[in-house]
Amino acid sequence: MKKSTPQLVKMMNRELIINELRRNPKQSRADLSKKTKLSKPTISEIVRELLDEELIMETGVGESSGGKKPIYLKYNSRFHFVVGILIENDSIYFALGDMSGEIITLSKKKFTPHSEGAVIIHSIETEVKKLLDSEKIEMDKVLGIVVGVSGIKMDSDDMIHSSPTIRWGNTNLRKELSARLNVDVIIENDVNLMTIGEFHKGQGQNNANFIYLFIGNGIGSGLFLNEKFYKGTHAASGEAGFMMIGNENNTKQDLGVFETNYGLFGVSERLRELDITLETSEADSLLYLLQSQQNNPKIREILDETIHHWAKAAINLISIIDPQAVILSGELVNMDQSSLAAFKQTIEKFVPQMPEIKVTTLGSKAGIYGAFHLGLAEFHVAGFKYKK
Repeated sequence: MKKSTPQLVKMMNRELIINELRRNPKQSRADLSKKTKLSKPTISEIVRELLDEELIMETGVGESSGGKKPIYLKYNSRFHFVVGILIENDSIYFALGDMSGEIITLSKKKFTPHSEGAVIIHSIETEVKKLLDSEKIEMDKVLGIVVGVSGIKMDSDDMIHSSPTIRWGNTNLRKELSARLNVDVIIENDVNLMTIGEFHKGQGQNNANFIYLFIGNGIGSGLFLNEKFYKGTHAASGEAGFMMIGNENNTKQDLGVFETNYGLFGVSERLRELDITLETSEADSLLYLLQSQQNNPKIREILDETIHHWAKAAINLISIIDPQAVILSGELVNMDQSSLAAFKQTIEKFVPQMPEIKVTTLGSKAGIYGAFHLGLAEFHVAGFKYKK
């Protein structure tokens, strides 16, 4: 254990006060003394320092109960920032978040699927700088960047494997971005971030055990068990795209059997093999196009088969985890009433206990919120260090 020193004690007291104001804003010095059990002189000294450093702010004067009117304080959530980035299908989402995990600004940029890693890194560098410039924020105010990438395998070499949309090769995304932007970087699986985001801000709130199921070009799931995100021994839990669902002889490099056959690329390939051309539409959703043209018997067959196999993945996960809820995301959100009913009926027919089936209300924002919360948990929170 560290030897207790005046500096260490003061750092711990600063942390106590800052965390109290982060959890419960609008408190007076007297309130903080009661909540933290610190003496009023200690509170006054540290509050004065934190006000000078702009880590906290005074927000107004309260009513007096006979003595001096209390001055309310709150944590300055925009003293530092976190950048969240999510790469999903053919889009990259960029967001700036404050210290409360709230979105300040959000933008989106398209890229060509199967682009080289170097192209994506250059795009990220450019857009992050543009994002900060638009808010007039210097890089030294950014605690770090969290990037969500599909198909990541968190090996000791920090390399990305099995990505369905980007050719990373030997590119080390974390090291490249960290060097170019001079900031700490965390690389995490996109579905993992979405799952964390749902727990904090979405359909996973108040659920101790739930499954997050995402289907897009790639397929993945995230698991929350006993209110904790479960990553597995090799940080590869929830890789539902590798389930043995579909034609086992139809596999592609870096893709599992399930996502090769029933991810969006797989379904599109099946349409091409049968020489089926969908009528063009402004809709981005492949599922929407299938559902809108299911009067064609061949299209109807592919639609039914696809929904049935997506339900199989949910059945396998539910049978093992026994969750309170399954949160649907990605292409699953685009199921119409008929498809959703077929999806649920298939699941209910085979699982031992039927969980609640929910549809995400956050969409891609779930991954952004997950990035913020992961970053705030992992990056050093400025202001805790005692400055002599």
